Parts: sequence; structure tokens; C-alpha cells
Amino acid sequence: MSAVEVHHTEKRSFKELMVGTYDLKYLCLPAFPYFRKGKGVPPPRFFGKDDFLGLFVALVMGLQHALAMVGGLITPPLLVSTLAFGNRPGTTTPYAQGDPAEIQRYLVQAALIVCGIMTFFQVLGVRIYKTKFQYGAGVLSCMGISFTTVPIATSVIGQLMKEQGRTFEEAYGNFLGTIAMCGVIPVILSFFPIRVIKKIFPPLVCGIVIMMIGVHLIGSGFKNWGGGAFCADNWQHPPATRACFLPAKYPNGTSYLQLNQCWVGPGVMCGDKTKTEVFLPFGSQEYLGLGFLVFITIIFLEIFGSPFMRNASVILALLFGYLIAAVTTYQGKKYVITTKIDQAPGITFLWTTTFPLGFYPPAIIPLMIVFIITSIETVGDTSATMEASRMAVDTEDGTRRIKGALLNDGISGIFSALATSLPLTTFAQNNGVIALTNVAARQAGFAAAFWLFLLGILGKVGAWITTIPECVLGGMTTFAPTPLPAVLFANVIASGIKIIINGDPLTRRSRFILACSLALAFGVELVPQWATLNLWPVTPGMSPGLRGLRDAIILVISTSFTLGAVVALILNLIIPLDKTDPTVTRCSPGASSVSTENDGKDASFHSDAAQASSAPPPVVTITQRHSSNGFA
Repeated sequence: MSAVEVHHTEKRSFKELMVGTYDLKYLCLPAFPYFRKGKGVPPPRFFGKDDFLGLFVALVMGLQHALAMVGGLITPPLLVSTLAFGNRPGTTTPYAQGDPAEIQRYLVQAALIVCGIMTFFQVLGVRIYKTKFQYGAGVLSCMGISFTTVPIATSVIGQLMKEQGRTFEEAYGNFLGTIAMCGVIPVILSFFPIRVIKKIFPPLVCGIVIMMIGVHLIGSGFKNWGGGAFCADNWQHPPATRACFLPAKYPNGTSYLQLNQCWVGPGVMCGDKTKTEVFLPFGSQEYLGLGFLVFITIIFLEIFGSPFMRNASVILALLFGYLIAAVTTYQGKKYVITTKIDQAPGITFLWTTTFPLGFYPPAIIPLMIVFIITSIETVGDTSATMEASRMAVDTEDGTRRIKGALLNDGISGIFSALATSLPLTTFAQNNGVIALTNVAARQAGFAAAFWLFLLGILGKVGAWITTIPECVLGGMTTFAPTPLPAVLFANVIASGIKIIINGDPLTRRSRFILACSLALAFGVELVPQWATLNLWPVTPGMSPGLRGLRDAIILVISTSFTLGAVVALILNLIIPLDKTDPTVTRCSPGASSVSTENDGKDASFHSDAAQASSAPPPVVTITQRHSSNGFA
């Protein structure tokens, strides 16, 4: 803080110290759009990176950032932890050694705590002693759970549990250990020149990856919306025997799946006895109605809500849907019971539940692809945050901040794995909050970190989140039209399409790459078993090393977005540009920013970096609500 600023602080009144000079009326007052005589509501005064907000306003702004993120933060641990529920095929042996509901509550709270801690360091931005590098971006940029790891997590954990007979705790621990090893990739990339990433990963590659992530994840949203993933995979059928695969081992110890006949009882009803008394078939009218209520609420808030309400519309709609489910009954039975909330501790922290760390070599290549993707995402997100904060991107200071964000991404990935949480990445929805409120002050970022940390250590909050009905959560993730949370899966697909269209002209070359990549990616998404059954079968003489290589390759080519990324990347590097092709715009700071997850916002390509450095700072107004960002 400069001497001038300190001197000014001493003269501030108590009112200014508490509420600053921000126009709270603009932030909180709803406006009926159809009666507006003008073209819109003028935005409030802009607050730069180091401007003073006041304690109360900083807390309000930080809460708005936290609320905009919560929907994206809780969904990845919720989806991954659902694998702990249920029993092994043909047996009564549960997948989890402990209580699945308690595991789910803990993973949600661990995610919130880790995000709060790493957001603090991201906003702080500390210069590394006697170097030209720094740790953290030093701007209002928040950290959140990366959704790109969810498809790999579900595939790896499911494979370890079903093929090798591991418990959920053991499988999740193996995945965390592998993440901690692969987390060094963003750290290494943070010391590379930005132009290296710019050359290898053009918008065409980025867009294909993002679009396929959305396609892959939208099925999870539909399953939840209809009542839950487990009942969706075991919907109504008569009791009978059917072919199934159970884990077995060759004499040399190599594991494989052996064909057996398993007894399958009547179709599974949706519901978890620890959170509901209502059990209905998948796709019942009651489930669809509750999910659709959340969807309608988001649209209503988008039209009539204040800037604060519109920006936090997803979490507000989720709360409204939960309230309706909590006060509604079906034939005298409750949709929501509070047993888990009553049993949850008041205060909790990391490592109150632990998982045995291990290592799963077949997941290395897919996770390397994931960390490269999140690194590009971080470049775009940080660039968009700096532009929304009216800071030059293509300067020495801008490059240092972007590399600092990449370094924080890598350290966050390693720390989060050791802290029993999925890896983090720079979130994009905070750019929309900056554009809405005209506040880029780091004080709001520190306040957001405080709120996330507080929500994480309050055990009752984590338990409450796990009682949200699956249909309510599915109605939010699948259909919500607002682009704020990355996990609103339909917008992930739209973001990928927008990136492809805006990034490169659809020339013959780019169409060829697009067609080849999407043909294979959509193919394995629709028919994943073509690569998992007989393409490379496990044989009795297969060594453990060869089995690990085989599993890694099968995992890559049976996951749609990893296969699409590899194909698009290779074709983009080996197919020469046509003479008529213009220079290809790349995914680079100042030139583009890409978005999915974790996230999901409209992605757009910014002006050229050289233009950004020479032109005056952009004017951020209320019309920039869907500001560009990186993908997640």
C-alpha cells in the first residue's frame, strides 16, 4: 500500500470503512425489464485491483463470487462419490468400506476448504524472491474443482472397483496418488514461453475437447434429473439371470474379467435411504417436475432478478428447488430427511476422513491430457480476468501473472490430491461477476476465499449439500441456461462450438480435422465397448507392465474427449496449412479465452494481444455479463 493510500485510509470515516462508496442499490434492487424506458441500467463505478471497498461491501462481493462458484464446486465431488453407493454385482458386498453418505459429505467439504485456501494464494500473488516469476495471479481470480477430471475419475475408480475388487476408498486413494504425480505438469508449463502453448493448442483443438467433455457429462445430468445415476443404470426389468463379468485372476496374478451368470432382481428404485423416504422408478413425473422447477426458476431470475440475483441464480434456484422438495410429501413420505444433517459434526476439517494413497499407471496419460487442458484453461481465464479488470495482458507484468496462475494451478493440483480432493483449476465465472459489479478489487477475492473456507469447515453445511435430491441437482446441471457454473453441461457443448467457430475459419483443413476428431470421439462416446472388450484382450501370459500400458491406451481411446484431443492435436500438427488459409489464431492470452466446467460460460476470443497492450483499457459495462473465460 502506498503512502498516499495509507494517508487516505486514516481520513476515512467509519461508514466508508464499513461500506465504502459502492452503489448497493444497483447491486440488490430488481428491475422489471419490460417497463424500462431506456436501453438499460447504467453500471456502478469501477473499482480496480487495489481499490478500497469497505469491509461490508467486500464481504458482500466475496459472497457473490462464492455463490456463483458453489454450484460448480459441489457437483464434481458429488458425482464421484456416488460411485461409493451400491453393491458389487450379484453380491451384497458394498463398494465402500465405510458409510457412503459420510464419504460424500466429507468430499464436498474438503473441496470447499481446499478451494478457499488456494483462492487466497491465487488472489495474493507473491513474487518469488530474486526471480522474474511469481506465485499466484495477484488478481480477482478464484480457484475451483476442475470438471475435466470427473470422466477420468469415474472411469478409473470404477475400473479399480469392478475389475480389481478394490473398495471405493482404495480406488479413490490410487487416483489421488496419481493426480499428485501428474500435478507437476502445470508447474513445468508455468516456466515455458506462452507461445509454446499458443502454437500447439489452437482454438480448433480446444473447442473439440470442450465440446466432447460437455457431451460426455450431459448424460450424468440426465441421470440425476431422472432420479439418480444408480437407478438409471438399473431401471425396471423382471428378475432374471443375465451375463455379467466378475473380477478373477490368472495363475500368474494378472487380473481380468470372467464371464459369469448373475442373478438380477427387479428394477432398482431411485433414492437413498439416508436422505429420502420416497422411492420411485427412474424418470417418474415427480422427479422430472422438481428438476424442471429449478430450470424455470433460473429463467425467472435471469429476467427479473437484480444483478446480484442473476449472478447467483443457479444457487438460488437450487435452494428454491430444495425448499419445495423439503416441504412436499408423496403419499405421506418426505422427499428430504435431515438425518445426515443431525448426525454431522458442527466443525470439521481436512483429513478427518482419509484414503490410502496409491498409484495407478494406466491413468497417467489421460491425466496428463487433463492437466494440459486445465493449463490452457488457466491461461484463458487469467487473461479474461485481467481484461475485465482493465489491465494490459500482453506485457511483462501480464505474462508474469499468467505464469503465476499456472504455477498455482500445479501446486493446487498436488496439494488438493494430498488433501483428499480432486484437482483445482482457475474458475471462469468470476469474470462475469466482475463485469456485472464493476469490482475487480482483490479485497473481494480474499472475501470469497473466506466464505468458501467457512462453508467448508461447517460440517452441517456439507451434510445439507448431500441431502439435495438428485432430481433437483440434475435439473440445475443439465438445463440451466445461465453460463455461470462450468458444470451446466449443455453450455459446455455450446462453448466448445463457439470456440471452434470464432477461433479458426472453417476451411477445408479445419473441417477435415474437425470431422476426423469428432467421428472418433462421438463413436466411443456412443459405443465405448468397441475399445474395451476385444480390441486388446487380457491374456494369461500378459506381464504387469504390458497390462499397465494396455490399460492406459484403452482408457485414452475409450474416453471421448481424450481421444478427440489426441486426434485433433496430431492432425493439427501434421496437416499443412492451405495457401488460402489465414494465419491461425491460437489459444493464447490476449488472443483468446476458452470456457467449459468447471466454466460453462460463453467463450469468446479477445482482441489481439498487441492491440490489447496499445489500446486504452476496455470499458466494462452491464452488457458484458457473459465475458469470455477459459474452459473447464
